[in-house]
Amino acid sequence: MLRKVFNTRSLFFCVATFSIFASSVFAQNDFKQLAGPSEEISSMQLPAPSMNGQRSKAAMIPIMPTGERGSWSVRIPVDSAEDVKLLFISPNSQDWNIRLAMPNEKFINLRQDGYARGIESGQSTFGFDGDNFPSEVFTFDNAKRGIWTIQITTNQRAENREKPAGYLVVSSKSPYRLYSYVNTFETVVGKPIGLFASLFDDRVSSESVQPQVLRGTIKKAVMAIETPTGNIERYSLFNNHDVLGNSFIPSAAGKYLVQITVNGMTPEGTSFIRTSEHLIQVADKGGKIGTAVSNITREDLHLRLDLPVKGLSVGQRVICYAEVWGRDEKGNSKAIAWIGGMSLVENANERGRTKTVVPFSLDARWLARESNLTNYTLKNVRLQDPDYSTVLATSDEVSLSSFDMPEMKGVEFNQITDEMRMGKRPANLPKQTEAPGGKLLLVHGYCSGGNTFPTSQFTNYAVFSDPNKNRTHDQFANLIKNFGAQFPSFGIVAHSQGGAASLHLYTYYWSGLDSATGTRLIQSVGTPYQGTALAGNLALLGQIFGAGCGSNYDLSYGGAAAWLSGIPSWARAKVYYHTTSFTDVWWRYDYCNLATDVFLGDPEDGVVEQSKGQLSGANNLGHKTGWCHTSGMRDPAQTSDSSRNANMNANAAR
Repeated sequence: MLRKVFNTRSLFFCVATFSIFASSVFAQNDFKQLAGPSEEISSMQLPAPSMNGQRSKAAMIPIMPTGERGSWSVRIPVDSAEDVKLLFISPNSQDWNIRLAMPNEKFINLRQDGYARGIESGQSTFGFDGDNFPSEVFTFDNAKRGIWTIQITTNQRAENREKPAGYLVVSSKSPYRLYSYVNTFETVVGKPIGLFASLFDDRVSSESVQPQVLRGTIKKAVMAIETPTGNIERYSLFNNHDVLGNSFIPSAAGKYLVQITVNGMTPEGTSFIRTSEHLIQVADKGGKIGTAVSNITREDLHLRLDLPVKGLSVGQRVICYAEVWGRDEKGNSKAIAWIGGMSLVENANERGRTKTVVPFSLDARWLARESNLTNYTLKNVRLQDPDYSTVLATSDEVSLSSFDMPEMKGVEFNQITDEMRMGKRPANLPKQTEAPGGKLLLVHGYCSGGNTFPTSQFTNYAVFSDPNKNRTHDQFANLIKNFGAQFPSFGIVAHSQGGAASLHLYTYYWSGLDSATGTRLIQSVGTPYQGTALAGNLALLGQIFGAGCGSNYDLSYGGAAAWLSGIPSWARAKVYYHTTSFTDVWWRYDYCNLATDVFLGDPEDGVVEQSKGQLSGANNLGHKTGWCHTSGMRDPAQTSDSSRNANMNANAAR
């Protein structure tokens, strides 16, 4: 039972330990302690995994040459004659002899005979930002539905290999797409991970809902799983009401790459093939949350709640989330607020015994706003890895011990303050009015060779540079924070992943962003806030090129969804974002990148689909055509738009 004490000299104490917590609430004083009202709870919960699936219109088939001349042959069902493309991705495809036979036709040499048959060919690259691989694309103006036969001769002896020499991608304008998803965000060693697949009609589906299953269409489905050790495991997917699925149990931590391949018959009776690629990040171990908070202590109005855990390591960083609930005099349960943020696993002493705990912070003013409630509990508690947002532990409900409320006389709690949302501001962090001389940071994206913005179009700026690197959002955010620490304050203009990393920084850490003044704190162009379909495909290509920056789980659909679940509305409101796509004209086939176009849904910028570049709760500054993600694509790079850059420069916080 909660007691309110109205003596301004009274001490707040924990009934369980009767100890005063006199030091800082957290050892890491650059962590923000996050919170928000009950109205925001629905937006802070993890989404249903089934709503976060991939929609594939293509098949990505490994090329595995054998024999003295390194030959390979495959029969591929093509279920639409419209806009058929064959994409060859390999470091050596230019040296290959590629022959094709359409249904009831003789073989032709694609390079020598293709032009006369109305087949256009072109060189392209597959990837995004700085991580690109060479590819060759053949586009068919006069194609046939049915079984296509493709033969490749490399003229080199094929060594015994487990890895492919390249990939063949087959795509058309068929409306029938593969929908597949991973069924959990709690991907840890020893726990089952399920994958599910179904076929749907894109003409009657919506991006906002899980598509309706086309029954009786998939005849065979398999998944190949590359483990962190490089082994390949294969499983059949089994039918359950026309949704096919199976699960595997990971035995080691790291990245798992899953390719699902389905074959079947369209409603019109034409054979089809589709694949999808999923990147899954598995943590080495999960944890178990105790049934009750073990300690409750106070510093000023901030309550420290020690959540007992097992299985996590002392010093390990975790992202926390919990909902605070209470009961009214009739026993009805009511949500009060959510709390969370970055925390460190610690050892705490309770009655002479050491316990492993994760400290949460709760501002008592949230409780004071619902003064008629008592018997508090934490609900829907979760702990996540800060690098990959992998769920490490969950609990439906954790009870709170009875405790004394701090004195609230003269304390304003009806208005929600920044301190209630972010925790106590560090004493050494300048306020907005005390930080002259701030800069605008120009931040590049994933695997970029360097700054992508023309510096001549910005003033009072500094260039952040971490070239040719693959960073998680959290690693990226901390690099920005450390770079910005040399300035009294800073705002950010970011490209691609740099926008997500900047939002991560503002959400979880105190930095010069919190001292900046100006209209727009974070501005971004071409940021895949909801991920990109290319993340899984790039992971496959790393097998054959042995180069590049490597796969990035935070940029996948699944990783982005788990990450976004921890980003509150007040942080999103500080973001101003732009999306772009190619110029679309009626007399030609249009795209930004010929190779990546087969994996993306229009409109897109060659890397990011417009729908996946949206950030709910942020400030959408519009979509502009005629600009692609990076240089080297059909239209100019989106970061070179002088009018947009002038606008961002004029409105940027510094």
